[in-house]
Amino acid sequence: MAAQGKGPKKWAYGSNTVVVTLVFIGIAVFIALIAERHFWRLDLSEGGSFSLSEQTQKILETLDQPVSVKAFFATAAPEQSKARDLLDTFRYHSKNIEYELIDPDRNPEAAKRYEVRTYGTLVLEGFGKKQSIPTADEESMANALLKLSRKEQKKIYFLMGHGERSIDDAEREGYSTVRAALQKENHAVEELNLMQETQVPQDAAAVIVAGPRKKLFEQEIASLENYLKQGGRVALFLDPHHDAGLKDFLKRHGVDLGDNIIIDKLSRVFGGSYLMPVVTEYGLHKISEGFSLMTFFSEARTVDALKEAPEGVHVEVLASTSPNAWGETNFDLLNQGQAMQDEKEDLPGPVSIAVISEIEASDPAKAAEGKPEEKEAGSEKVEKPRAEPRKKGQLLVVGDSDFISNSHFELSGNGDLFLNMANFLAEEAHLITIGSREPGGRPMLMTPGQANLFLLTVMVFVPLAVILAGLGVYRVRRSQR
Repeated sequence: MAAQGKGPKKWAYGSNTVVVTLVFIGIAVFIALIAERHFWRLDLSEGGSFSLSEQTQKILETLDQPVSVKAFFATAAPEQSKARDLLDTFRYHSKNIEYELIDPDRNPEAAKRYEVRTYGTLVLEGFGKKQSIPTADEESMANALLKLSRKEQKKIYFLMGHGERSIDDAEREGYSTVRAALQKENHAVEELNLMQETQVPQDAAAVIVAGPRKKLFEQEIASLENYLKQGGRVALFLDPHHDAGLKDFLKRHGVDLGDNIIIDKLSRVFGGSYLMPVVTEYGLHKISEGFSLMTFFSEARTVDALKEAPEGVHVEVLASTSPNAWGETNFDLLNQGQAMQDEKEDLPGPVSIAVISEIEASDPAKAAEGKPEEKEAGSEKVEKPRAEPRKKGQLLVVGDSDFISNSHFELSGNGDLFLNMANFLAEEAHLITIGSREPGGRPMLMTPGQANLFLLTVMVFVPLAVILAGLGVYRVRRSQR
């Protein structure tokens, strides 16, 4: 009888086990399906290292069209996993974000198609536009998304009428490539004739004067001066022998324009001419911060900050040559195909080739200071509302206009540096600023005795307790058989 009752009992236990196992698997599959459709994540880090800022989340909420991100990283590179975590976070907050990791070494066609020159570049496509960013961080991603989704365009004017390079010229010396590159950055590009306009148009985000061959008229210089004082942005690309009558204008804004041509022996290493200086040193300004590509300037002059800047002016160097270069002043010797550095006359290297001058904007309210206030008898003094801080004018000067011509724009980092300049002048460099997060966490400091006790607890006491508990369970079960 005992043997007969044992079989059904085993069957009952076995069937219960199968049912419980099937129920467990079914619940696990159900939870997995829910998690796939309704993904949920929680950032438990103290500094919120794996969360997006409120600014970025608001930008993602406004995305109503899909955005594709191509991230170019070497396979298994440490930066690739960080970029994947960041892109996963962006995709979690917006279903319109899709991304693809591409190894430029294994897929050079894609790198060429998207004009990727360095590892770590991200290319965002959406809203019929394209944006490239050199680093995978939240601020760069958020700004790129903002540029893609924004409908209005910043307008950049190119001065004309003095032999400047034309944005319609598709020949080697023209600027048609510049125009196309700016339009890709969602800028509107137009020509400006200050002889027909009484002032710089109010919708101008920036004015560029590229390689003028004739002098500007006094009224044109005055228009540019007034524009700068009102917080405008001007870029001057001035070739050797052609200062366009702007020397005094530049001195008033802290810039020294050299009467020379830069000679650089380092150019021979790259198969270039002595008259094509190579730039690998950049300043700490937002335009050149983190910029690591080489740039080449054909027949350039030195541009530097004055030793004593005028009041209200701050000048920073953006790009400098190697120590092997110098500013040659003996043009007669140069015309004979010879060049030798004269320590007394020539400017020794490294020499500056690009600077930016920050100019305090004039305040119209100051003109009224000192004038007696007219008020009726018995009237009380009314507190004036605080005026908003005025924008500072920005004057960018480069000693060459040929570095972004059609024949040189794609040369190494030339075009990238120019777009950095244009975006900064048009106030597109950093549309939003996201502060870096502290990683958080508190270090645990222990004495040598505490450290030894901790080691013994983890390595000895805990494993020993598990073994003893296992032996105890084994003996109890054995005694019940």
